[in-house]
Amino acid sequence: MLVVLGLLFFALQGCSHDDYIPVPGPAGADGTNGTNGINGTTECATCHSKAHTDPVNISYALSVHAIETLHETTNASGATITLKTSEYTNRTGCTQCHTSQGYIDKLNGDVQKTGTGTALGFPAYPGGKQAISCTTCHNKHSSFDFKNDGNDYALRQGFTPVALDTDPTYKMDMGTSNTCVNCHQSRSLPPTSGDVKLSSRFGPHHGPQSSLLEGIQGALIVGTTPYPAPKSAKHRSGASCVTCHMGKTSDGKNGAHTWHPTPNACTTCHTGGAPAAVAGFAADMATLQGLLVAKGAYNATTKAFTTNTVPIKVAQAAWNYAMLLEDRSNGVHNPTYAKALLKNSIEALQ
Repeated sequence: MLVVLGLLFFALQGCSHDDYIPVPGPAGADGTNGTNGINGTTECATCHSKAHTDPVNISYALSVHAIETLHETTNASGATITLKTSEYTNRTGCTQCHTSQGYIDKLNGDVQKTGTGTALGFPAYPGGKQAISCTTCHNKHSSFDFKNDGNDYALRQGFTPVALDTDPTYKMDMGTSNTCVNCHQSRSLPPTSGDVKLSSRFGPHHGPQSSLLEGIQGALIVGTTPYPAPKSAKHRSGASCVTCHMGKTSDGKNGAHTWHPTPNACTTCHTGGAPAAVAGFAADMATLQGLLVAKGAYNATTKAFTTNTVPIKVAQAAWNYAMLLEDRSNGVHNPTYAKALLKNSIEALQ
């Protein structure tokens, strides 16, 4: 018996399963299909596609930024020449808003280039390349989590509040409209005392829209019409530059990237027509202009301020006239503030 068991043990030691061939069992039932995934580029293509960019380019071509205002000036030889805005202003003090690279340098915190200008042969930045374009304002997204962080539309300024040029401690925050605020603000402050010598450049500069919308930087002449608190304008809290100037077009020539206000944005809130608050603006502006002419501060023929030295009240009234004129909204941006500036300026000069 022991002999038999021994032989069996050695036989098993040599046994191998390498030649074993498994037999598959029957196929199991199909599992439940998973939820379809989302194409990773679907959300991107909403903006990054010709279907989106072609209409943008068409509307942008109608904007003042694209067309560029023409300016007559004199070159180094004394000859009269005509330049587009981005060339005319390609000089020290203007580049941060009127040239593409100057604006980009401003947002990046880089030092502005200097120069006497294209007309004199020394532009601050390379000539012929400084027109405001898509890449002037847009670069890359700060976040792709639009649901939680908001869509910044790849704007260089994004949602970052804008510090005033005249007071860096004061910051305006208008969301995606901050890009507009960067340049459409007053470049100086109204006079506060003493006699003032005027000039053709007297005033807050050509684009003080956000200042008026915010309700700041006007000359607060004491009068019978009270001034509203800053940031209290309904267009400041209930609308924005983007809402009114980039809304759905009504005729293909306004809204979107034309930045011409679209009536569609107005009628959404003002269903009964223009609000009473803006009534009388044109008549008051005409009255104030007449008073400034009588005080020797304004020339109605050249449509410019004189070079006379005038008392402080006249200078402040002149400032308010310039601010409201250059705002170009006929008081719509901030009707209550605009009316107070006008009424009190008129009172001061009568």
